[in-house]
Amino acid sequence: MKSFLVKSVLAICITVFCVFYLDIMYEQKSDNPIAEVNAFNFVPETIQLANFGSSHGQYAFDWGALKDRGIKCFNFALPSQSFEYDYALLNMHKDEFAEGSIAFIPISYFSFNSEATSPDDIEAISVRYYRILSPQYNPNYSLYKDIVAIRFPILSAGDKIFDLFKPPVTFPSLSDNRQNIVYAAEVSPDVPVQDENTDAVSTDLSSEVPVSAENLEQIYGAEKVQEFEAKGIARYQRHFEGKSEYFEEDKEQNLKKMIELCQERNITPILITTPFSIYYNKYVSEEFMNEFYSKIQGIVSEYGVSYYDYSHDERFQMHLEYFGDADHLNEEGAIYFTDMLTNEIPELKAYLETH
Repeated sequence: MKSFLVKSVLAICITVFCVFYLDIMYEQKSDNPIAEVNAFNFVPETIQLANFGSSHGQYAFDWGALKDRGIKCFNFALPSQSFEYDYALLNMHKDEFAEGSIAFIPISYFSFNSEATSPDDIEAISVRYYRILSPQYNPNYSLYKDIVAIRFPILSAGDKIFDLFKPPVTFPSLSDNRQNIVYAAEVSPDVPVQDENTDAVSTDLSSEVPVSAENLEQIYGAEKVQEFEAKGIARYQRHFEGKSEYFEEDKEQNLKKMIELCQERNITPILITTPFSIYYNKYVSEEFMNEFYSKIQGIVSEYGVSYYDYSHDERFQMHLEYFGDADHLNEEGAIYFTDMLTNEIPELKAYLETH
């Protein structure tokens, strides 16, 4: 009997060791980059400026210049991030915000419904938060999913088990979390990499020739305009088509919870819509925009917060050199936009004058 117990314990130990070893090997060779999630390992203490939001917020804010001034900043945004997860992240990190700090809360056209509608997309979004939210803050926490998908992903690898036979994947340095997020965005399917030479030519032309809807091809070239046209249609379809309701009550309540938590913690919440190109805006109906603005105005009036709308800003809308695609700013656009905010948003301008 004693010999049996010893063998059983030994067998269990060997099995656990093998699972650990195979899991480590699998994660090292997995071709699923997680740099944007790893950035959350570097959330600073005493945050002074931050933004939340989906990919629109992720790519619109570049806090680099303010970090160089010694201001503690962080970009909490991730692709397809909903108000529910914005609130969860704020709630988890609320003690790390400095007294009187500022939190930008982007509101996109799809923010009051769900950008992701397919089961696979929803599952992928849910899983990533197991890496950045503690269980008590994760609104959809499942112990089973935590163990199988996060702690030991080898257990849910399926056909991806063959990744073990691939050479290791090298991820970018994590020394600058915002830099990593930008690089992750630039290689994602939704935000194509910009050709450096094309961008340089486009910027020069747009500075010499007044930009208008009629001469965009002359300035940026037919190929780039066609690319933006195609992406604009694709983004509109993703955000609007196949949805029975554009304004869902639970989404609005999550935004309100976020504003209330900010105000309780003496954090100034600023609602904002980031710049979009004409190739995205032109498909959005006037009827939708009226309801969109009405919904936001009701929240602004109820809570006494500020809302700034850059969605149709003429300094961006037809200036394709600032965009990675139809509705996401590129790195140059993010730097320009963030610098613009420091001069135009009264709350931010006043804060920076005293810090």
